[in-house]
Amino acid sequence: MMTSALLSACSQQQTDGVLTMVVRQGDFSVEIPAVGELEASHSTAVTVPNGLRGPQSLAWILDNFTQVKAGDVVARMDPTRQRYELEREQFDFDRLGLDSEMQLQQDKTISQELTTGTQVTSEEKQLAEQFFSEDERVYTKIEIIEQMRNQDYLGAKLNYFDWGLAQHDEQADAEQQLIKLKQGGHQAKIKRYENNLRQMEIIAPHDGLFVYQASWDGVMPVVGDMMWSGFTIGTLPDTSTMQARAYVLESEAAGLAIGQLATVYLDAYPDRPFKGRVTQVDALAKPKEKGSPVNYFQFTVSLDNTLVAIMQPGRQLSAKVQALSLDDVITIPNQAIFQKEGRHWVYLKTDKGFIEQAITPGQRSIDMTQILSGLTPGDIIALTTPPKRSRL
Repeated sequence: MMTSALLSACSQQQTDGVLTMVVRQGDFSVEIPAVGELEASHSTAVTVPNGLRGPQSLAWILDNFTQVKAGDVVARMDPTRQRYELEREQFDFDRLGLDSEMQLQQDKTISQELTTGTQVTSEEKQLAEQFFSEDERVYTKIEIIEQMRNQDYLGAKLNYFDWGLAQHDEQADAEQQLIKLKQGGHQAKIKRYENNLRQMEIIAPHDGLFVYQASWDGVMPVVGDMMWSGFTIGTLPDTSTMQARAYVLESEAAGLAIGQLATVYLDAYPDRPFKGRVTQVDALAKPKEKGSPVNYFQFTVSLDNTLVAIMQPGRQLSAKVQALSLDDVITIPNQAIFQKEGRHWVYLKTDKGFIEQAITPGQRSIDMTQILSGLTPGDIIALTTPPKRSRL
């Protein structure tokens, strides 16, 4: 924070043990400090192929800030698990094919047995009917009855074989359909693993400088990370137009707003200021690093010009945002202002003692406040609460 109305510029007095200051008028400015890094205003995302299914392990990635050509491989997934799963699914698919052949041969054998049984039984029934006789001179009644029962039995047996053939055909067809259904599931997985193996490499879409993209918790991609379809691992920035991504402590972000002027200093070139303007401010403060209790507001500064020779993505920087600039105003330290139930006052020194003087505060910084009414230059006010014996 910068202000011309500092305590060092005011007369400080000790009255009855009370520290005081003389109210003066001057310029009041507030600058918000921030740190951050350069990034391109426009960039192309380098992402894990959208057709890749399931989480994949990153096996290799190109070094950060490497110049690439269109079609270059910038990262590669580990294909070991996909190959293993493909071989396992192919084995299960082939095994079901063998099961289908075995079942088909078994079904043919059973069908042949039923067909043969039908033919033999049919012939037996024909013979039984041909030589059947009810002549009691030739056969006894018991023999006649046995012949009749034998015909009934052969008829029932023939019906059983007919039913068995029909049932067996339906069952055999259902078993083959079940095997095909299981094979279809394995075939779908085989296609998925084959498709994944064809997309294990991440390709640069065009020429450019490959820059790592940090995840939501600020961690850069490293070998062993798990990747998902569409996940951004880096960018190919357009370095012709750069901007500053900056962070300010939550406690120091009061007054930060879009449209404010900012001055950016590269850590590598601290004597070369670059002007810009705030174009975006996050709505909520959040930690810069995972697990950190310190919250920051992230904001973006659009720079007036870009020097491609020195402005590279990732370069560290510091920035100062001009949050407030007022000329010829009265400002006093925040510690001198007292408030209760919406009323603000200071303790004004008079010849007889300190009195409560109502004031109207205006703009405020971390340590100073503009006074719109209630004080004039030359007034003496207390910086701490005066003892009761000194108050009127």
